[in-house]
Amino acid sequence: MGITPMAIIEKNKGTVVLQAPERSILDALKGASALGQFKVQINGEKTPRSVILKSVDKDPVANRLLHVAVLEVSQTDVVIVEVPIHFVGTPAPVEQKEGTVLHPTTHLKVRGQIQDLPDSLEIDISGLEMNHSASVSDLTISDKLEVLTPLDATIATIAPIVVQVESEAEPTEGGAEPELVGGESERESESGGEG
Repeated sequence: MGITPMAIIEKNKGTVVLQAPERSILDALKGASALGQFKVQINGEKTPRSVILKSVDKDPVANRLLHVAVLEVSQTDVVIVEVPIHFVGTPAPVEQKEGTVLHPTTHLKVRGQIQDLPDSLEIDISGLEMNHSASVSDLTISDKLEVLTPLDATIATIAPIVVQVESEAEPTEGGAEPELVGGESERESESGGEG
């Protein structure tokens, strides 16, 4: 592990560029909320800064951090984020191996103060029947948040399991022999082929 460049984008001030041990950054990211919020302690400052992860650049080969950018925030700042949706329960068609759950939308885009943002939203899908779905409007969402994802967007649907069975090729009537391409057939060679 080495040292990783890091940028803290300050509110109405500019950007602070610094370096931090890669291990410290990885530990902070592991302890971050689902929305990427964590604290950064800068040497010489008494109180840690509250930040939200903006971007992470990684070396795909070495799997090491190349650069991290964070946005300094306060709890009353209004941000737009995507909150993950967690699905609980197993619908009857899935338990009976007749259907499968499809999740076309797995995150909800919302605007709100950081202090009001949930780490995730939960919906119980155990009551869904075959060919029925749940939409964004079925989620329980705080009235302190503005939902930016369309309310009619499907978040879960139960689709039937489709099994395709390939039929075996049926033999032709009379059990005809295949014809040789580019040569004489066996019958011609048996009859002497003279002619």
